[in-house]
Amino acid sequence: MELEEMRGMSDADIAQEIVNQREEWRNLRFQNALGRLTAFHEVRRVRKAIAQLMTIQREREIAVDPEAYFAANDRIRQRRRAERAAEKLAKRKYERTQGARTTRRRR
Repeated sequence: MELEEMRGMSDADIAQEIVNQREEWRNLRFQNALGRLTAFHEVRRVRKAIAQLMTIQREREIAVDPEAYFAANDRIRQRRRAERAAEKLAKRKYERTQGARTTRRRR
């Protein structure tokens, strides 16, 4: 299935196609486990189709309410910045205590 065909599908059709492609992927993996799979390239093709369909689905979700998407992104970035700052602080405190311990032992 071409990308343009996928983009022309409705949301319900995309969801159903994802289910169908996952079922096909499951069958291909099962055939591979049994040693019956001859067209190994089909596994990659199906995984790629699933990824493309999920990307189109996500693009549509973002297009409906882009402000909510970007607001969530900002919250995530703020939380990550705070986590990194806390890690740096904890590392500095740890290094300070280790330095203090080594100087005490030398005396």
